[in-house]
Amino acid sequence: MQSKSHHVTLPSLADHFINNGLLDESSARKYMQQAEKMHLPLVSYLVQQNILSSEAIFHYCTKNFHLPVINDYHKQLNQNEQIALNPKLIQHLHAYPLILINNELHLAISDPTNATAIETLSFHTGWKIKPVLTPENQLAKLIESYNQDKNRPQTPFNLESITINHEEEFSAQDNTVSYDEPIIKLVDAIILHAIQQFASDIHIEPYNKTYRIRYRQDGILTNITDIQSSLSLRLITRLKVMAKLDITERRLPQDGRIQVIDEKEKTTDIRINTCPTLLGEKIALRILNSNHTNININTLGFTKEQEHLFITKISQPQGLILVTGPTGSGKTLTLYSALHYLNKTEKNISTVEDPVEIQISGINQINVHPKIGLSFSSALRALLRQDPDIIMLGEIRDYETATVAMQAAQTGHLVLSTVHTNNAIDTIIRLQAMGISPHNLISAVTLIIAQRLLRKLCTYCNNIIEKAQLELKHTTKCSYCRHGYCGRTAVFELLPITEEIISLLLSHASPIEIVQKAKLAGFKSMQEVAYEKVQQGITNMQEIHRVIGC
Repeated sequence: MQSKSHHVTLPSLADHFINNGLLDESSARKYMQQAEKMHLPLVSYLVQQNILSSEAIFHYCTKNFHLPVINDYHKQLNQNEQIALNPKLIQHLHAYPLILINNELHLAISDPTNATAIETLSFHTGWKIKPVLTPENQLAKLIESYNQDKNRPQTPFNLESITINHEEEFSAQDNTVSYDEPIIKLVDAIILHAIQQFASDIHIEPYNKTYRIRYRQDGILTNITDIQSSLSLRLITRLKVMAKLDITERRLPQDGRIQVIDEKEKTTDIRINTCPTLLGEKIALRILNSNHTNININTLGFTKEQEHLFITKISQPQGLILVTGPTGSGKTLTLYSALHYLNKTEKNISTVEDPVEIQISGINQINVHPKIGLSFSSALRALLRQDPDIIMLGEIRDYETATVAMQAAQTGHLVLSTVHTNNAIDTIIRLQAMGISPHNLISAVTLIIAQRLLRKLCTYCNNIIEKAQLELKHTTKCSYCRHGYCGRTAVFELLPITEEIISLLLSHASPIEIVQKAKLAGFKSMQEVAYEKVQQGITNMQEIHRVIGC
C-alpha cells in the first residue's frame, strides 16, 4: 500500500487561465502538449506563439498571486553581480537568481506555480527560496545573459558529472575508487578551490540527509555546498586513499597527510583527520601553507613600539620567548617571522614541530613522531647536542618539555615556543601550574606575547567614515569580499619580564598587580591595541566582541 502524500500541489498556471477565461480547456491542453514537445515552459510557449502577451500574463499574475515583483529589484539587476549556479540548471528551471540575503535566494520566475524550480534549487543549495514575479520576456533575457556572461562566478564543483546508483550501495572495500574518475575530479576540485579561496580548513560532515562542505576562511566557517549522502562514502574513501589511511576503518579516528600539486606545480601539504559521528564519518582537512612567502615581522600587525620590543628580545643571545593564544590565532606565523628575521649563515637554527607548516631554507626542521618515541622533549634534548644557537619548539605541553626548554634558555640558547593560554599573564600561571618554579621562570623567560586574529574590513566596500561612527560601523558586501571583510590582522600584547615583574613574581603578587605594574612601564593589552585598530578603520567593534569578547 502506498502512503498518502501530504504535499499540496498548487494548480498549474493553465488551470488558472482556464478558470478565469483566458484560455479554454481544449486549447490549454493543446498548448501544454506543444510546449512539452518543444521543451519549453508553458509561459514561454504562449508568449513566443503570440497567444498571450508577456505583459498580460504578468498583469494577471500580479493581481492573483501575492508575490514581490521584479520592479523592486532595480539595484540588484544593475550591480552586475551574479550568484554561482549551474547555467544549465537555470535554463532548465526557467528561473533567474536575483540576490542572496541571509541564506534566502530571491528567484525571478514568470510562472508563480513553478514549484519545480523552487523545490529543486532549495534542495541543491540548502537556501530558502523567495519567488519574484517577472515578465516572461524580461526573464528570458536575464537567463540568456546568465548563460553568456563569461564573468559569472563559476560553481566550484560539478556534481552532475558523477553517476549515482541508488540501488547498489558502494563498498569501501571496492578498489574501483582508485580509478573512480568523477570522484577524483570532485575531490581535486574541492581541495584546489579551498586553496584558491585561502581557506585554512575544509570540513566534510554528515548533516541530515546530505553531507555539507564548509571552509574556514578568515577564521569563520562558511557553507560552500551540500553533496548527496550517496556520494559521501566514495568521496571519503578517495581522501583516505590519498592520505594512505585504512579505508575499511570507520569506527576509529585516523590521522594522515596529503600533498597536493596544482597546475603551477605549487605544493601544498594538507593534514587530514577522520572522526566517526552518529550520522557518519566527519573529515577535517587542515591546509598548511608551506610556501608562505610573506613572513616578515613588519606585516604581522605589531604597533611600532611592539615591533621594536619584539626585535630587541629575539636579537638577544639567550632566553625563552613564549607566544600564546588559542588554536588558529597566528602563533606559528609569528614564530616563523622571528626565524626568518634571525636566519643568518652564522646562526645554527633548528625547529621541532608537529607538523612542520612552513619550510624555510637554511633552517633544520624536525617533525615529531610520538609513536616511535620522537616527542617534543626527546627531540629538544637531541638538538641540544647539535650545537644550536636558536631553537623553535612548536608547543610546550607538559612539565618535561617546559623543563628542558627552560634549561636550554638558561644555558646560552634562544628558545621560541608557544603555550595555549588566553593572555600573557595567564601564561605565567600556566607554567607554574605545570610545576615550573618562579625562580626558573624568571631566569629563563624574557618575553611573553599573547595574540588574536581579527578580520579586516574590506577596503573595496567599506568606506572610511567619521571617527565618531567607527565603533558602530557595520560591514557591507561586494563582489571582491562577499562578506564585508577581507584578510586578517593580528592584535598583540607583549609582556617583557623586567626586574619589576621579577620582583612581583618572587613576592607571589596577583595577576592584577602584575598588569598594573606592567602598564606603568607602557604595557598595552590586546583590547587596547584592538580599539586602536578600530579607530584606524582596520576592523570594527563586532570583530573585537567576536574574537576577544570584551
